[in-house]
Amino acid sequence: MKVLIVEDNLELCKNLEEIFSENGFIVDTAHDGEKAIDLLFSSEYDLVILDIMLPKMSGWDVCLNARKAKLRVPILMLTAKDAVSDKIKGLDMGADDYLVKPFDIGELLARSRTLIRRNAWTKSNTIEIKNVRIDTLGKIVRVDDKEVKLSKKEYDILLYLAINRGKIVEREEIIDHVWETGFEMYSNVVDVYINYIREKFKKQGVDDLIETIRGIGYRIRG
Repeated sequence: MKVLIVEDNLELCKNLEEIFSENGFIVDTAHDGEKAIDLLFSSEYDLVILDIMLPKMSGWDVCLNARKAKLRVPILMLTAKDAVSDKIKGLDMGADDYLVKPFDIGELLARSRTLIRRNAWTKSNTIEIKNVRIDTLGKIVRVDDKEVKLSKKEYDILLYLAINRGKIVEREEIIDHVWETGFEMYSNVVDVYINYIREKFKKQGVDDLIETIRGIGYRIRG
């Protein structure tokens, strides 16, 4: 796996390079936005770790230019900016995730692996788990050859769990991903929708797709 780290703090950049190298990544680095664009357009990466406050071109502009060029590489933004408006701006420009400095290295690596895994599955337009097949283009779910009719929310929850299969996904994380910001909901809304999904799969003979992790959330084993 190949990662591009774009960070103008030379000490932090060197530390990140060492950490990712020790964890099996091939690492390229850039210390300004223009160099980042040059590398992005001349090499293929599995992940970009992108600071926002950069010389020559901001991380926001790097991200925007990459998306305008149809580059599908996952982008994780690192920044000292923790305002909600900054997070929204980064995500609107095409970033896939956002981590505020100072951050935990374990969390950075975990998020990085999740983004890489998610991108690999999404590229194929199909996610298969045992005899369950999710067509991410048509938004159709099948067990063997039989379609499972899901509502939009049910599909979005199932897809998010499937993309993160093998990982325990907390209820709050599902809410943040599936529901609009500020939407008022009752406390067990995720549990209710999970039950809806399970009932529909049970009718097709699948009763062990989604595992409950008591007190935390849910997981799909893959």
